[in-house]
Amino acid sequence: MTKGRGLPARLAALRDELTASGGGYLLGATLAQSVGQGAAMACNAVFFVHIVGLAPGAVGAVQSAAALTSMALAVVIGPIVDRTGARAVAFRLGLSLAGAVAAYALVFDLLGFVLVHLLVAALRTGRQIGENALIGQLVDARTKFRAYQRSVQNIGFSLGTAAAAIPLYLDTRAAYLVVIFLNAAVITVGALLLRAVPGAPVTVPRRARTAWRAIRDRRYVAVGLLCGLMEIRDSVLTVGLPLWVVSHTDAPKPVVAALLFVNTALVITLQVRASRGAATVGGAARVLCAGGAALAVGCVLFGLAGGTGGLWTVAVLVAGAVVLTFGEMWTSASSWTLSYDLADAGAHGQYQGVFEMTSGIGVLAGPILCTTVALSFGFWGWAGIGAGFVIVGLAARRIAGRGGRGVHQPVPAGTG
Repeated sequence: MTKGRGLPARLAALRDELTASGGGYLLGATLAQSVGQGAAMACNAVFFVHIVGLAPGAVGAVQSAAALTSMALAVVIGPIVDRTGARAVAFRLGLSLAGAVAAYALVFDLLGFVLVHLLVAALRTGRQIGENALIGQLVDARTKFRAYQRSVQNIGFSLGTAAAAIPLYLDTRAAYLVVIFLNAAVITVGALLLRAVPGAPVTVPRRARTAWRAIRDRRYVAVGLLCGLMEIRDSVLTVGLPLWVVSHTDAPKPVVAALLFVNTALVITLQVRASRGAATVGGAARVLCAGGAALAVGCVLFGLAGGTGGLWTVAVLVAGAVVLTFGEMWTSASSWTLSYDLADAGAHGQYQGVFEMTSGIGVLAGPILCTTVALSFGFWGWAGIGAGFVIVGLAARRIAGRGGRGVHQPVPAGTG
C-alpha cells in the first residue's frame, strides 16, 4: 500500500472534505441529535404508558397518526426549504423542535399527548428535509457522506440507549423528565451546529420554486415509493424479529439484544464501505436490487429458525441478522444516491420533501406486515416478505436504471 493510500492520507482527505463543505458540523449535529433520540426512544413509551397513564393502544394510534401527518406535510415543507433556504429551515425548525420536545413534560392526558406529539413529528420531518437538502447543496460525495452520517447516527443511538438504562431502572417521573430535557438540550446543540454550516444561496427562479415539479415527477415518485417499501426492513429488525424470537423459537430472550447489537456494530463499521458501489444512478439501481435479495435471504433464515433447535437456532438467527444488515446498508446507500441524483439540482427541498413522504410508507406498513404475515404464517410468511423485497428491488432497478436527468442536469425553470 502506498503512502498516499494509507489510513493517515484517507483521514486527512476526509478531514479536508468535511471542513470544506461544513460536513463536520453536520456530523456533529447528527451525533448530538441521535444520542438524545436514542435515549428518548427507549424511554418515551414507558413514560407515557406507566407514568402519564395512557393506554398502549392510544399511544400507538397517535404515533401512526403522526407518521401520516408527517408524510402529508413533507410535500408542503419542501418548497418552503427551496424558497427560504435549507440551512435557515433546518436551524429554525431544530430550535422549535427542542421546545416541542421539552413540552412533553407538560403532557398529563391523551389530548396533550396528541397535540405535542403531532407537533414534534411535523417539526422533526421539516428539520430533516432541510438538513437533507443542505447536504444536497453543499456536499459533493453525498452517498459517501450519508454513509458516514449513518455510522455516526448509530453510534449516537447506541450511546443514548445505553444511557437510558439509568432512568428505566429508576422508573420515576423525575428520571424520565431528565431524559426529556436532555433530549431537548442536545436537539438545541444540533440546531446551533447546523446554523454554523455554510448556507447555499437561494437562486431558484420563482416559477421553479412554485411549480411543484417533484410531486409530478412520476419516475422520482415511483422510485421513492419503492425505496420506501424497502424501509419495511426496519420493522423486520425491530418489530418482527424480536417477537418471532421470543414466541416462535427456542432461542434465549437475550438473543434479541445480541442480534440488534450485531446490526448496529456492522452498520457503524461497514456502512461507508457498503456504499461504494452505489455512487451513481446505475450503480445504485444494481445495488438496490442486490440489497433486496439480501433482505430476502435474511427473512428466509429467520423463518427457518422457527424449525431448528439449540445452538443451531442461534446460529441461523445470527446469520440472518448479518445478511439482513448488509441488505439494509446496500438499500440505504442506494436510496441516498437516487434521492439526490434523480432530483433537480435547483429544487432539493421539493425533491427531498417528496422522498421523505414516500419513505413513510415503510414506517406505516412495516409493523402491520410483520405482525400479521410473519408471525401468523411462520416460515411462509417470512418467505413472502422476502419475495416482496426481491420484487421491489427488481422494479426499482428497472425504473431507476432508465435514462434521465441527474442532479447535475437541472430542468430549466420554464419547463415547470
